Amino acid sequence: MRTIHNERWDKDNGNFHLVANYPLDENSNVIELGGFRGDWSRRIYDKYKSNLLVVEPIEDFCKIIQRDFEGIEKVKVEQLGISTEEKTVLLSFNGDASSQYLEQTSNQVEVKCFPIEYFMNKHNFHKVDLMQINIEGEEFYLLENWIKTDILKNFRYIQIQFHRLGSDYEERRIEIQKGLQNLGFVCSWDYPYVFESWENKNWS
Repeated sequence: MRTIHNERWDKDNGNFHLVANYPLDENSNVIELGGFRGDWSRRIYDKYKSNLLVVEPIEDFCKIIQRDFEGIEKVKVEQLGISTEEKTVLLSFNGDASSQYLEQTSNQVEVKCFPIEYFMNKHNFHKVDLMQINIEGEEFYLLENWIKTDILKNFRYIQIQFHRLGSDYEERRIEIQKGLQNLGFVCSWDYPYVFESWENKNWS
């Protein structure tokens, strides 16, 4: 889990009390988009023994996650990117903030991306109890697309870290929040640009 510092978040000890506190069990399906070194997924697995899928495009980080979960069949790790369609992008490597939306540098990696349906179908995650999204700017495009389709009906909880990227990030975040509400999601808690959590009240 990336170390996050925010006054209210720190005061409420969000890294301990919130991000890995959901009604999950060993039958739950959990997806982490943007696994980094796998710290959050490790906490989820140790606490609930859920079925886990971690999507992390950076090879060095992916290898760390694979080593940590080696031999655990319930945890799948994909060295791929997530997007709204199948495509290849150039990702500027900057540690835990690697993104295709950073200023281009010589330190770039080519990443193959797939839509969420590819991962869900491949791993038989037809229903997802918890989805964590921390993907350095791609969350805007992803959620804007998902709101227009029927894919969100398959997610019970969505935990999102929005990023201050682009000139209209706040307007886009507000519109995404409205879109989630229109689909029956309710915000459980919100620490802007740290993490926020949404529950699908139409989940069945």
